[in-house]
Amino acid sequence: MKTDEVFDLINRGESVDNIVLSDLNSKRLSIREALQLVENGFSVSQENIRYDDAEVAYDADFDEVEWEGNYKSLRGLLVSRQVVEEEQPKEEIITIELSVKDKGLKNWLGENTGKLKDIINKLVVDLYKTEQLLHPDQHK
Repeated sequence: MKTDEVFDLINRGESVDNIVLSDLNSKRLSIREALQLVENGFSVSQENIRYDDAEVAYDADFDEVEWEGNYKSLRGLLVSRQVVEEEQPKEEIITIELSVKDKGLKNWLGENTGKLKDIINKLVVDLYKTEQLLHPDQHK
């Protein structure tokens, strides 16, 4: 089936499953047409897409941005623009000693170490953040 016929079917909301395009290799498509075919399960080669600046809509969020710098990754650009934070250093494991006299409590701690690890990690972080809020000049 020819590409134009498939577009008619797509626009009418009809199924285009199991259809093979006979003229796709020789047809040049606009970006919109290529996207429409891809959205309906067809594979469109880059060589078959025709690019025209006039078909590209103006986008202030993109077009008004000054692109500068050589970034090795999208993350690098986003970090430089303060959109995301820099990757945090790897966590360091700190061991804390607890003194326990009660044998039942010692057994309970042994059985619940995994749960306690998560709770204590969160508790310590919250205590630290609270301390920073209360005494910001002491934690620089």
